[in-house]
Amino acid sequence: MDGSIVGRCRFGCKTLSILICKDTKHSDICSQICSRFKELLVDEIKLTYAVKEHSSCLLETDMDVRVLHLSLCNENINAVDINVIRGEGKVSGNVEQDTMDSSDSEGNTSTDENEYLGKYAAKEGRLYLSHEWKTYIREVGQKYEGGVTEFRIKLCKYAFEKGFRFIYVKNDLKRVTAECLNKHSEDCPWRVHATVNPVNGFFYIKYLMNEHTCKGRIRTRQRRFMGSKIVSSVVAEQIRTKPQLKPVDIVTDFKQNYGLNISYYNAWYGKELAKKQVHGDEAFSYRQLVWYIDALLKTNPGSHCYLECDANSSRFERLFISYHASIEGFKFCRPFLCLDGTFVKNKYKGHMLAATGKNGNQGFFPLAFAIVDSENEANWTWFLENLSDILSPQGRNITFISDRCKGLLEGVQNVFPESNHFFCLHHLKHNVLGRYPASLGKRYRDWIVWYFTRCAYAPTEEAFNHHMKKLQKDGGKTILEFLDTIPNENWSNAFFPGKKYGEMCSNLAECFNSWIVVERELPIFQLFERLRVKMMVKYAARRREAEKWTTHLCPNMEKKLQKAVDIGRHWDVSRSSEHVFEVRAEYSFVIDIQQRTCSCHQWQLNGFPCAHAIAAILADFGDPYDYFEPYFTADYYRSCYDIPIVPVPDVEKESPEGLEDFIVKPPLTKKPPGRPRTKRIKSSVEDRRANKCSRCGHASQHNRKTCNSQI
Repeated sequence: MDGSIVGRCRFGCKTLSILICKDTKHSDICSQICSRFKELLVDEIKLTYAVKEHSSCLLETDMDVRVLHLSLCNENINAVDINVIRGEGKVSGNVEQDTMDSSDSEGNTSTDENEYLGKYAAKEGRLYLSHEWKTYIREVGQKYEGGVTEFRIKLCKYAFEKGFRFIYVKNDLKRVTAECLNKHSEDCPWRVHATVNPVNGFFYIKYLMNEHTCKGRIRTRQRRFMGSKIVSSVVAEQIRTKPQLKPVDIVTDFKQNYGLNISYYNAWYGKELAKKQVHGDEAFSYRQLVWYIDALLKTNPGSHCYLECDANSSRFERLFISYHASIEGFKFCRPFLCLDGTFVKNKYKGHMLAATGKNGNQGFFPLAFAIVDSENEANWTWFLENLSDILSPQGRNITFISDRCKGLLEGVQNVFPESNHFFCLHHLKHNVLGRYPASLGKRYRDWIVWYFTRCAYAPTEEAFNHHMKKLQKDGGKTILEFLDTIPNENWSNAFFPGKKYGEMCSNLAECFNSWIVVERELPIFQLFERLRVKMMVKYAARRREAEKWTTHLCPNMEKKLQKAVDIGRHWDVSRSSEHVFEVRAEYSFVIDIQQRTCSCHQWQLNGFPCAHAIAAILADFGDPYDYFEPYFTADYYRSCYDIPIVPVPDVEKESPEGLEDFIVKPPLTKKPPGRPRTKRIKSSVEDRRANKCSRCGHASQHNRKTCNSQI
């Protein structure tokens, strides 16, 4: 209970940490705060702190400090957030006494009317975040390390908060002089003059007349100088952590937290300026790629990085990256990869190609990714050739799953001729649905898709042919023409020659694309760097989590095993031979535990025993864990993340030897008309929001004219 706690004292956008002991006094805390925040005085600050269920506890006396320390120690809390608020200052005793005497001499009584008015009473004013802006212009000699830009922005903010307008008398890179707008009409003396120090580039106030004699100085919600530059200076820190911050949210934030009205345009353009301020110029981002690749290979030896630029113009063409930790970790993942591409949403656009695997706990495992100008055969072939360089030493035959995007089919066939390629069932279902017009009715179209899906999941040729006859009969010539474009061995379980561990769709790739949706808006250097940090943190978190596991299998696979055991407890199991069993559930199934097969074919398709096989193994007094492939074990999962991704420090950015003068230029792109699109255009067959019929009130695809419901 005598231990110290940490007080995080926040004033404006800065935070000071101090130690609070049992004997700490209120004056000690105030003195430490004012010694670090030079613009504060002890007599003018007010302290509050937040604890559970109480967001604004007063901290005004020594007793408050003792109560704070005692309560936190009892709850074993070692830190507290303290909010520092600048007040209006204390009034001296003489002035206060004079005021009281004056009030008594007039015979007035200070009655709080709000106490009796109830809901009709005027609410107390809020302390907006812009309250700190009053301190931006205070005294001669005040320093602005950001130079003329910082001084101009803080001058505008000061004028907003004080409620007056000014004009620039002189305004250049070396000096700024501003006067009150009412200088000539009302002879207002307010004036400020600041100049640059040629030694350090800082701006200093040289002259300040900080008094107004004009009238009408009222802080309003909307000011003339509240432009995009001011907005960007406010939201810059938010953009650093939330690149997807919407302009409408910025407008709301200024309204609620600053009491200011800004236009949507100023919010949108201010956000763009803030992104440039935080992440740098997008064209300059390409110049950092040469240093970044060299630094990445030094800190993460064994990684595969390949940058390709135009030989004549040095313009960026494409970049491939696969970390050493990912290459080594993939050896302990199942030998299949999902291939997919998604668009990049920064200034120079492009597409990101990615190869994603799956770990033993059913989580996605990013192996490699690249930035190219578009999805075509040349870029996919180039990507797969680099992928082959890191997969060939492993000596495994990889199964690929994709959505048949442009150029990918030819690329896989040319670079990995021995590998099997499965087409994503989700995309095939949309292709089937798109071949039948909506006029045929939703029920009929869904029926065709349902039978097509049954054909894809059919485990045997007999089951496939049975469902295919019904599909061809009901689907007609349309489905026959579509089936001619996709070989059976690329989409049906019954004919697929490879091993894909029960995967039917490229959901892993879609998960990866959703995981990096924020990073795709950043300049290319920041995109790769943020993605590296994100993967580094994810690998470390999974590695630490796996250290706590006590099971033989990964937790998700352990749950599947327990579920399979529970399902088959009441089944009858009969032995036929040493390794062959018959399991009688709703139907009769034959299991060969030596060949690891079941007549339901799920053991062969998924790579781990089905419920029938588990029942047979237990009847043979065997250990079910011995029949799981090692990719599902906790040991393989730990080995998957055993090698960490090492940080890439950027304290000293030195270009590699021999490439000091090589500058990577951004690609030539044409800006499309209109506002930049950040969301892809959905296809006509994707799920759409159902219309609500104004006649029957049901959400469906019909309207009032086509409604046939009985009312």
